[in-house]
Amino acid sequence: MNPSLSIVIPFYNVEQYLNECLDALLETEGIDQTEIILIDDGATDKSSQIADKYSEEHSNITVFHKENEGPSASRNKGLHEAHGDYVFYCDADDMVVPEFFAKIIAHTKTSSDDIILWDAELKYETVNLLMPKDRGYFAHEGLEKIETTYTGKELLETQLRKTGDFVATVWLAAYRRQFLIDNKLYFEKGLIHEDELLLPKIYIAAKSVHYLPEKVYIYRIREGSIMNPGTSDRKRSVDSLMHIYPSLYDYYDEVLAGEPLLELIEGNLTKRYVRMIYKYRVWRYGYSSQIDKKRLMRTARKLSHKILVLGLNLFVR
Repeated sequence: MNPSLSIVIPFYNVEQYLNECLDALLETEGIDQTEIILIDDGATDKSSQIADKYSEEHSNITVFHKENEGPSASRNKGLHEAHGDYVFYCDADDMVVPEFFAKIIAHTKTSSDDIILWDAELKYETVNLLMPKDRGYFAHEGLEKIETTYTGKELLETQLRKTGDFVATVWLAAYRRQFLIDNKLYFEKGLIHEDELLLPKIYIAAKSVHYLPEKVYIYRIREGSIMNPGTSDRKRSVDSLMHIYPSLYDYYDEVLAGEPLLELIEGNLTKRYVRMIYKYRVWRYGYSSQIDKKRLMRTARKLSHKILVLGLNLFVR
């Protein structure tokens, strides 16, 4: 089998969602020629048995069982095992829209782009969950809703100039496998919010990003998800983000020196960073000395962000 697309699905204790995820994929036209790789990240519920059953019934589904290391290690394992020209990292509690995902499969058969990009819609498990202020965030606001090809830097600059933001989420695209390998674009193990570290690097490295403005993906917001702060592991979030954000400044300074994108993307990073500092009150976790307030002030682009940085003098000493 020489598939044009490999779908990598890490899973851990998602027995109530895995069937729905896989059934939506299997309903898609062209899926029989697509490789589906399930990475069992040490699940302790019935997820493993469900995955094995699908593998027994479908020749294009393979399951790998491993000890629990988190989604980053599982996705890296999936990339290593994949044979497709493109790789799509799908979350096991989410779904694709078969009608639109069929277009993605067809596109991978002829494309040479580094990234094939699409939009998503949100599915709320209960009405009590916190809803994002901007429900259009995962629809790449700022991009024209026509099929278009950008460089990765053009994509970032377009969104940042028009909306002040961009989406750092891995399941909104398929990535050319050799592009990821050649540029050593792997997930860093042990992190949560790991997309926020890798996706900017993927975009900056990409010579061509083909945008298909269809809501291909359905992102489920549920109890226990990162988007529901009442159930998230706050200490792990703080530890990860306090590694991710400072390291991105150094990365941007190195690869974007002298480019107009540098000021825009560092301003966006400062916005994210400062909001995170206040949201999690990171000074309570022993990180006060690691916050470079001078850098934050220097890279803040809006007055409101500068005021927030000034306010840190009250809490971060």
